[in-house]
Amino acid sequence: MATGSFKPRHVTIIGAGLLGGSVGLAIKRAWKGVYVAGVGRRRASLRAALKIGAIDSAHLEAAGPASHSDLIILATPVGAFGRYLREIAPHLPRGAVVTDVGSTKAAVVRTAEAILGRGGPFVGSHPIAGSEQKGPAFARADLFAGATCILTPTAATPAALVRKVEHFWRRLGMRTVRMNSAAHDRTLAAVSHLPHAVAALLMLLPAKAALKVSGGGLRDMTRLAGGDAEVWRDIFLTNRQAMLAAIDAFDEHLMALRDLVEVGDGEGLLRLLAAAKKRRELHITGK
Repeated sequence: MATGSFKPRHVTIIGAGLLGGSVGLAIKRAWKGVYVAGVGRRRASLRAALKIGAIDSAHLEAAGPASHSDLIILATPVGAFGRYLREIAPHLPRGAVVTDVGSTKAAVVRTAEAILGRGGPFVGSHPIAGSEQKGPAFARADLFAGATCILTPTAATPAALVRKVEHFWRRLGMRTVRMNSAAHDRTLAAVSHLPHAVAALLMLLPAKAALKVSGGGLRDMTRLAGGDAEVWRDIFLTNRQAMLAAIDAFDEHLMALRDLVEVGDGEGLLRLLAAAKKRRELHITGK
């Protein structure tokens, strides 16, 4: 089969939550006859994934289904990747591809290369899609349609494997781009990871009584705080240096805002708020 027309025959998805379930549903919609095995820790989540048709079989261990798969997708919190990679490593069939949906990449790539080898079967990927909701009950076949997937191959990653993974995500409706894993982590710290941290802090800032009179603005601003705490803990810890840099940069902006408020600089505040408003409008319109 030509690499550009890669069609998986047997897929193992490790992690039967929102993203893993959505990948399973999207695979079923994109191709006919693909067998999808689901691996997870929670029997209830696996049963739910079976019920919605995201997977064809449920497993508590990954080695068995992975030994029959030409594509294995890690969709657990990133902190669990190492455990599952060690479990499947001795059982991977020749020609199998391993990828992931993790939101951090440098630590993930290092772990994968340490376990599977440089130039091995792993191609890092990050489909930028999802929601603050958790579990297969919220999985959607169209979750990835129109979204971007970042691939982070290294210099040692075989080009044929990268093309296979690119084709896979494109077949699910995504636009793919390639980035260095360190650049990915710096970028996502600024546009994804820090916003989640800020949303969490905004929910912790007001007193409980104050929340009772809050309006839609706080609800909209803090939607991200409803995300899976385990997932985001692992993201912050595996992207520690980039997160610290983003937090420091945010602190500088916050202190600059504080200075404007403290001295009553209305013109400075107007310029800051107008610049932010213009930048958001340009972002939304894609300019």
